[in-house]
Amino acid sequence: MRRHREDASPYIRSPKTDWRVALLVCPMIASLVAGPPVFADEFDPLVVYEEARTLNDQWQACAASFVRERIHSRQDSEILAKAAFEGCQTREDRLSSFLVGRIGRTGAGNVMALLLEKYRAGLSAAVTELRTRR
Repeated sequence: MRRHREDASPYIRSPKTDWRVALLVCPMIASLVAGPPVFADEFDPLVVYEEARTLNDQWQACAASFVRERIHSRQDSEILAKAAFEGCQTREDRLSSFLVGRIGRTGAGNVMALLLEKYRAGLSAAVTELRTRR
């Protein structure tokens, strides 16, 4: 007896294989749809960001105020931005302390280093831009 052409296909699965595939695939799909449970004590970066926003805004406002008073000086914009953030150390410390309490000392240190670098560069660029307009 000769087998039909369809029966000779290497892609035909036996009935035993179908339930094994279903057993593996169904839980994966269910986990993607349902997602992992979220518990109240888990870290949520968006919540931390919202809670820290006021402290962060105060820190930036302090630096901007420092620069506003010295915008017409001949001081280099990078040095002025650095001095502005050094003059606002108290505000920086408040934000840092808050972050330490929420994400730990290492995480807070990393975040603060990135923010300080970003804010100094942005403030320096803003000073340069404002000086060229006048």
